[in-house]
Amino acid sequence: MESSDVSSKLSKLKELVTGKRKILILTHLNPDPDALASAYGLRYLFKKWGINSIIAYEGVLGRPENRAMMRRLRIPLCSVKAIEPRNFSIIAVVDTQPPSTNIPLSPQIMPTIVIDHHPIAKKSLINRIPFVDIRPHYGSTSTIVASYLLEAGVELIPMVATALYYGIKSDTRDLGPSASQEDVRIAGVLYPKVSLRVLSEIENPKLPREYFKVLKEGIQNAIYFPPGILVSDLGSLSYVDMLSVVADLLLRAEGVRWVLSIGEWKGNIFFSIRTSDGRRQSADKIAKCLVRGINGGGAGGHPSMAGGKIGLTPSQNGLEIRQKLIKRFVKELGSSLEKGLPFIGTNGNT
Repeated sequence: MESSDVSSKLSKLKELVTGKRKILILTHLNPDPDALASAYGLRYLFKKWGINSIIAYEGVLGRPENRAMMRRLRIPLCSVKAIEPRNFSIIAVVDTQPPSTNIPLSPQIMPTIVIDHHPIAKKSLINRIPFVDIRPHYGSTSTIVASYLLEAGVELIPMVATALYYGIKSDTRDLGPSASQEDVRIAGVLYPKVSLRVLSEIENPKLPREYFKVLKEGIQNAIYFPPGILVSDLGSLSYVDMLSVVADLLLRAEGVRWVLSIGEWKGNIFFSIRTSDGRRQSADKIAKCLVRGINGGGAGGHPSMAGGKIGLTPSQNGLEIRQKLIKRFVKELGSSLEKGLPFIGTNGNT
């Protein structure tokens, strides 16, 4: 985005929040590093403008990296269940957009600010929102928030710079093919201000035994479907974020181009999709196909990574729904359940 465009967005944002006392910044459910960093960076910008705000979330910070990020960067988070969103004059939503089952807000409450990098939904509600900055060609929302801070000329302290840099790095897989030129440029500007010691501690946290137990189950449960598809059903989950950990790991297997990891957590089915073939077929579109026509289902993401959630009703059988999603996944990619083979024990050409 041109500097003049960023300046225009920044001026509109400042005008909207100036004089407001109660500002709420919301992440999506089970926030990832990009959502945490975006919220943290936006709160820092508001603080520099003399405006107080709080960051709230719902769900869990399951990945050890995410918990280390919150702890080491001292990101002040509170549960959305501990507050009443209706009491806030401004509600900012980062790294997601309405309508979505991924936003911890009542459908009757519309946010005032939306900052996101995901594609605009077909049934979008953004025309009802006073401030919208959605840039689908960017690899992370952290890049957008960082551009505000740089345009505003505020001093970037190491904690904020580290958060935003890690947010960009994690959501673009280490500034890989999904990173835009602006992601790379902003990351380069942030890097000299990053605390490398803290960044290393975030990226290499101590891991609980449960982490390795889930990895073991994820690998043992994986089924291979030609051509190059892996599916791992983890059943009941202790840590919902482990789905993405398993998916990331399995995608590194030689000959594998698509991965689906799926499981249940607190009455909901969650799934993660990863692909190295996102230029030809989008993970985001596949994820939306999986939940199509299923009550309580929602999905979204990017060409190379996506995820979704289905809220189960008492009358629904979780195992049956998971099997339905798996069947849809392999069918969309040109295979069938009958072709499935255990991943461990298949030949080296998986």
